[in-house]
Amino acid sequence: MGRSGPQKAEVAALYAVIDVETTGLRTSWHDRICEIAIVHVDATGRITGDWSSLVNPERDLGPQHVHGITAAEARRAPVFADLAGQVGAMLRERVIVAHNLAFDAAFLVAEYSRLGLRAPVGREYGLCTMNLAAQLLPSAGRSLRDCCLAAGIPQQRAHSALDDARAAAGLLARYLHRVGSPPPWQQLVLDAATLTWPPLPSDEVLPVVRRHPHETEEHFLTRLIERLPRVATPPQADSYLSLLDNALLDRHVSAVEADALVEAAYALGLSRDEVLDLHRLYLQALAVEAADDGQVTETERADLHTVAALLGLGRADVDRALDPDPDDRHRRTTRPLPAPAFQLLPGDTVVFTGQTAEPRELWEERARIAGLTVGRAVTRTTRLLVAADPDTMSGKARQARRHRIPIVHPGAFLSMLVALRIAE
Repeated sequence: MGRSGPQKAEVAALYAVIDVETTGLRTSWHDRICEIAIVHVDATGRITGDWSSLVNPERDLGPQHVHGITAAEARRAPVFADLAGQVGAMLRERVIVAHNLAFDAAFLVAEYSRLGLRAPVGREYGLCTMNLAAQLLPSAGRSLRDCCLAAGIPQQRAHSALDDARAAAGLLARYLHRVGSPPPWQQLVLDAATLTWPPLPSDEVLPVVRRHPHETEEHFLTRLIERLPRVATPPQADSYLSLLDNALLDRHVSAVEADALVEAAYALGLSRDEVLDLHRLYLQALAVEAADDGQVTETERADLHTVAALLGLGRADVDRALDPDPDDRHRRTTRPLPAPAFQLLPGDTVVFTGQTAEPRELWEERARIAGLTVGRAVTRTTRLLVAADPDTMSGKARQARRHRIPIVHPGAFLSMLVALRIAE
């Protein structure tokens, strides 16, 4: 028997499970998204696709010891403005789902607001797997981890946006199987097709994803070509060595410093071989300094190996630096040597930026006990900036780079405090 009258077309339920990692907990404190993931799920709970990218927050990354994103990775990622159209296209006509939707939605709304746009994201438009757990997983706690354990869902890497979104998608699948079809939130499915997203171009911007734990950043020397037009004597090689000395101040070459070294090498017309020669020269100068008192301690030897690894050199280069070929002695002493090592002095002003596992107050107290002055902002008189991540994009770091003020990580700062106490 046929049906009379107009009938509503059935709308297939489509979901977009989202997760964001952020620089902090409050949009009102100018915290930003630094990673976003979207997982597409169909009406049966099956994952049909996923996407993720790091996001350059254009500021300090906040609790890096929690989310594990480095500034070296984030600074090369697209800003949210470049991803906004693509993100909107992946959320359009789908019910948005998240574990603690209020949090993720607030950050998405704030990012679009920065662009002068309104995004239809919020608790009234989507599903929160945390809130639904009270009815569908009553024995579970509130966290994503507890809910996944109660539902028997393996969770991979916590505080990775893609892994967390996949875990929340697994929860959604469990919920869909329990509530049956159509789900009690069918009206959200119907409403999703009517929501208006900002009219932005959805050109795909190449996403930047995190390195796997076993992957390392390529050495900056790999970016130098084997040969450039040879010059008789590398011009202004001492300027490269001076830049290298600042980079190695904390025995860590940050991505910003690596970029600066590569740019300097090209500007000076140095080939990779010539840069390696300068690196060996630098290592030899450190070895001469270490052996100045007639012996090289295990600590000094370990430091030479650390520097060699940072410079793309090996154990054999350290051995030659400590016991050079006599034919090399004249060449070594007639070439420019590194500038004197940086030292903190009592009364010097240090400034801190970024969040470390230990409270900033503790670091500031250590500095004061050592006789240093703790500043709140970076000025021309600041002697040192201590950063949780030396590649940080914070305003303090930008000022420090503008004034050529060294930026070091906390571990190096502790070593400087020890040297300061010994000097006293």
